[in-house]
Amino acid sequence: MKLKKYNEKRNFEDTSEPFGREEKGGGNRFVVQYHEARAKHFDFRLEFDGVLVSWAVPKGFSFDTKVKRLAVKVEDHPLDYINFEGVIPKGNYGAGTVQIYDSGTYEPAWEMGYGLNKGHIEFVLRGQKLKGKWSLLRTKDNNWLLMKMSDNFAGADTPQMTTPKNPFKKCDVQLAKLSEKVPIGENWIFEIKYDGYRMLAYGEKGKVILLSRNGVNYTNRFRNISESLRQLAQKYTFVLDGEVVVFDKNGRSDFSLLNEKTPPEKIFYVVFDVLAYQGEDLRKRPLIERKSVLPKLVVGDNLVLSSFVEGNGKESFALAKQMNLEGIVAKDKTSTYNGCRDGSWLKIKCRHRQEFVVVGFTTTDKNPILSALILGYYRGTDLIFAGKVGTGFDTENRQNLAKKLKKIAKKPQNMINFPKFNNEKVFWVSPKYVAEIEFATFTKDKILRQPSFIGLRFDKNPQEVCLEEPVER
Repeated sequence: MKLKKYNEKRNFEDTSEPFGREEKGGGNRFVVQYHEARAKHFDFRLEFDGVLVSWAVPKGFSFDTKVKRLAVKVEDHPLDYINFEGVIPKGNYGAGTVQIYDSGTYEPAWEMGYGLNKGHIEFVLRGQKLKGKWSLLRTKDNNWLLMKMSDNFAGADTPQMTTPKNPFKKCDVQLAKLSEKVPIGENWIFEIKYDGYRMLAYGEKGKVILLSRNGVNYTNRFRNISESLRQLAQKYTFVLDGEVVVFDKNGRSDFSLLNEKTPPEKIFYVVFDVLAYQGEDLRKRPLIERKSVLPKLVVGDNLVLSSFVEGNGKESFALAKQMNLEGIVAKDKTSTYNGCRDGSWLKIKCRHRQEFVVVGFTTTDKNPILSALILGYYRGTDLIFAGKVGTGFDTENRQNLAKKLKKIAKKPQNMINFPKFNNEKVFWVSPKYVAEIEFATFTKDKILRQPSFIGLRFDKNPQEVCLEEPVER
């Protein structure tokens, strides 16, 4: 039994590796897997006679014809192993991460059975990274030498034979411009506008960092999401873009539910873009190409793939209104990811919502703890008055806000158009906090009408909060 040794070495109740079943015949596929076990190495496997004939190659492949690499022949593996990626648990044979480095087909120079018995195999590889003529030559027992043979591929740069690293550690997020009209044209795709914290996820070598758009580290705050992403980072290297949200009982994302008391299992990461994958920077690729990578990455209990539709923007917006959603986001499917607000992404809101800077608060005899928040926004370095908000709070909100704000008591600089507040006591504060506000409209003087407090945002820089003006299309 060719796979007896393979099966004997594994506990299939503990490892997700495929059980060894022999199959008749054999094709001409090959796979190279990077195996980050106790001793890191590459596993080279050739399909032959119903199994994968296998070698462990400690230093990987070289395109230099003068370089000879040790290849240690190991037990045959089942054909299903050709697609295996994952983590072999500790305590098991070969414990560690297995990741596919390259795969394709091969063509032997002579019959494989004869070559294996003779101890000399020559073959052509047709992979994505490994190409051209190669040879394996047995020297003693299970020790073979892997060599590149002369051809047009010889001498080329050797592909990176280690787990790829992310090409960047920091990135500005792509931002959407406010639009009053739904764009039309075949280049536009449409997604739900989610109501949460915008977050970039950096994953490699089993480690993950979650960063907000202003660079705040939320890895420990959203531990369940981080754990799902860590499992993913055992297999892949990536940078993802998405929104951390909580869904209400009707399946709508609700920012007001996203707080420190929210059970971790109710917090989800909705992913809508990938900026890097397996060490490759994808930001210059068209959006529709980047999205094609996402289905294999967005798997896990707390990870959700953001769906989209091509065209049908007006219908999508009408449905968002009907479902009482915040709005939709229109994206040019040919656009690159530039980390700015360049108009290739547009947000069309079903109701008016925006962030404002908290500049102070007032108290009254009726509400001696906190009556209303005083709001503003930046125009250059000037802080412009936007109005007050006195609804949307419960008693606990008022107490918590007052406690936070009293710690940063200081009148801001460069205040423009702030009125006198009669019959109210005013407490000015440093412009440290950003509040999410829902409102009916603006007055002609750009003062909020019927504002309501939704919650504080900790993922945005107050100095970046400006008045959103709809883009004309």
